[in-house]
Amino acid sequence: MLHEVLSGRRLTKLEYEHELPKLQDRLLDAQFELRGSRARAVAMIVTGIPGAGRSEVVNELLGWLDPKFVTVYGFREPDEVERQRPPLWRYWRVMPPRGRIAILHAGWYAEFLRESVLQPNRPAATVRREIERIRSLERMLVADGVAVVKVHLHVGPELQRRRLRKLRADKTTRWRVTPEDLWLARHFGRVERALEHCLEVTGQPEVPWHLVDGTDRQHRALEVGRVLLAGLEGRMAPAAGRALPRVAARLRRAAKSVKPAPGHRGPPVAEEDYERELERLQGRLALLSRRRKFAKHSVVVAFEGMDAAGKGGAIRRITAALDARQFRVVPISAPSPEELARPYLWRFWCQLPRRGNYTIFDRSWYGRVLVERVRGLAAQADWRRAYGEINEFERQLMEHRLVVAKFWMSVSPEEQLARFEERDRNPLKRFKVDPEDWTNRKLWAAYGRAARDMLALTNTRHAPWQVIPADDKRHARLLVLRRLCERLESVID
Repeated sequence: MLHEVLSGRRLTKLEYEHELPKLQDRLLDAQFELRGSRARAVAMIVTGIPGAGRSEVVNELLGWLDPKFVTVYGFREPDEVERQRPPLWRYWRVMPPRGRIAILHAGWYAEFLRESVLQPNRPAATVRREIERIRSLERMLVADGVAVVKVHLHVGPELQRRRLRKLRADKTTRWRVTPEDLWLARHFGRVERALEHCLEVTGQPEVPWHLVDGTDRQHRALEVGRVLLAGLEGRMAPAAGRALPRVAARLRRAAKSVKPAPGHRGPPVAEEDYERELERLQGRLALLSRRRKFAKHSVVVAFEGMDAAGKGGAIRRITAALDARQFRVVPISAPSPEELARPYLWRFWCQLPRRGNYTIFDRSWYGRVLVERVRGLAAQADWRRAYGEINEFERQLMEHRLVVAKFWMSVSPEEQLARFEERDRNPLKRFKVDPEDWTNRKLWAAYGRAARDMLALTNTRHAPWQVIPADDKRHARLLVLRRLCERLESVID
């Protein structure tokens, strides 16, 4: 049991006063260096058994650091806004930028620990999935420059009872002991077993747990401060590139397994037929979006494709069928400084829709394995690991009843050139073509390889790709609407 391995060490006043100034100086120096270099962000998770002193420790840390660059978050039961998004959404929203520190009371462990205590006999598959979600999140954060520092404060049952009695006996501190704290104290053995299991299965080399004895306030504070110092100084960095050989083999197989999409066969869609079918499909989509069952879901639509492939035109035909209050179109371009300071998926997590709504991405998180790969904007290790991270992201959306619809608009190089030239001739469309588009065109073969790998490695049952032949704009727009309707019907019917 956890309390049986605690040292019970206590510091004398002299020892504490000798060590504290040195630690404070080092913490402030490390924080100043972090602010200047912006080498990483620090996300500190602090868990603790009631009575172990979690709040006191956090308050002491704030007194040792420059509080302007530290934010503390506490999380209660999810509110209505949070329940409409996947469980990790509220933690992604508060992810600190590089150069800053966030201290999260329990963080993404709050729900896992609560359910582990209250429902110890949950299905093993459910528990494994929650563990996998946490481990994947932390690996990704570390790889994207977030030092994840995890501290658990613990005391034995006798000391816990004495501390809680003392707090309750004083009118000025009685409020700090909640009914939940008292229940957890009465079930100390069950709580400790759940905590022990959590620490065992979620500790990883890159993000280990630090068990801190909460018996002595001074010893506890110094130990937690030293752990935070290691995170600030980057002494928890992962080994880079360990999974690259396995990913490389998957990429080689992917190149052989995916063939380019055939173009639209047959004559171009006549305007009269197009208008009639467009109206029918838009009506179908509108009715689907107004069903009672649809209100229990939300939709994320991602468009990818070469420049001038018709993404914008297809998006406009979708939005024309929807209530303007029901959707949001998010155009994705080069990340802003604020976005670059956080993990690359942060800006997409923050845009997830509430129930009964759409978010439509004109380009998406797949930029990591497309433009960033081809143009050398992401290191090879980063874009190679992104396939698994993207699949995990989309799986979490699906598990929370978000329908993921992904469209690759496949245009031929000849048709793209014709569209570029037509835009250049039209003063109203000339702004759509810039030097970057011509540069990307020169890299057509590299983009083709990247797209084949993407389609092969991220085409999953919960988020399948739809490859749309896009040389005929009318055919492509109708096919997008048809496939989107079919995707919604497969989920809500």
